[in-house]
Amino acid sequence: MEITLNRESKERRIGILFIRLFIPLLLLFTVLSVGLWKYSYIFGRSNETEKDVPVLKVGERNETSLLKPLPIPQPSIKKIVVPVAPKSAGTSTAGWWKYPNVIKETTRSGDDLLVLVNKEYRLPSTYVPAGLVYANTSGIRVTTKASYMLRSIVIEDLRELNNDAKKAGLNLSVISGYRSYAAQSGTYNYWVNYNGGNYDVVDQISARPGHSQHQLGTAMDFSSSEIGDRLGSEFTDTKAGKWLAANAWKYGFVISYPKGWEAVTGYTYESWHYRYIGRENAKEMVESGIILEDYLKNK
Repeated sequence: MEITLNRESKERRIGILFIRLFIPLLLLFTVLSVGLWKYSYIFGRSNETEKDVPVLKVGERNETSLLKPLPIPQPSIKKIVVPVAPKSAGTSTAGWWKYPNVIKETTRSGDDLLVLVNKEYRLPSTYVPAGLVYANTSGIRVTTKASYMLRSIVIEDLRELNNDAKKAGLNLSVISGYRSYAAQSGTYNYWVNYNGGNYDVVDQISARPGHSQHQLGTAMDFSSSEIGDRLGSEFTDTKAGKWLAANAWKYGFVISYPKGWEAVTGYTYESWHYRYIGRENAKEMVESGIILEDYLKNK
């Protein structure tokens, strides 16, 4: 019995000694293994070249890309250029519609195709143009039973203009022609009453007696069946209005009050109002690139 106990005691001491030696060796082995792994990882990474580093495509993300965000594209900014209107054009000049303090008589006879009639120069109250005839003798439609009158020098070119307009599928009409000094006075006073006595408004759209081109017998207002032969800005965008703007000069007719030149003419844009100055003069004016007002001032 005593021998058995001594044997068990000896085996217990051997087991305890084994455990005391094994555990430290195991811990030492573990520490050395971890150290060697870290060493090989670090020095192995340092030997990588740039071509070994993966390149991200647009939209790809990984842990490395999260540390350094991709740049955000900035919107391109385009410089906006605002065109500047010529100083001689438009309505930027204060009081562009006003009459000057000194009014002069026209320097030429009213029968002269190139006489300047505007807010500075006026026709005599007694002036009546020579050779007035009915406008419908040209074959163009008119909008009153009595027709309108124009100078006979206008008729042949107006006939050719109207015939070519018909060939283009247009149906032009003349809705105003010659007006006497007295008739223009009535027209002007009508607009004064219509606008409640506001002369600043009226002087932009209607001429005072003696200052109207209609007294010459060579100015007329056009319209067409497209708009029921009405007078107004709606004529601008009609086929007839566009055709006249492009072709009227070929027959001796030019627009008197063009768009963008209100400060020079003293009147608002009138796409329907044309004046006859003859084919050669109209051609010269168009080729020179100036408006009627400036063309007549230089003659």
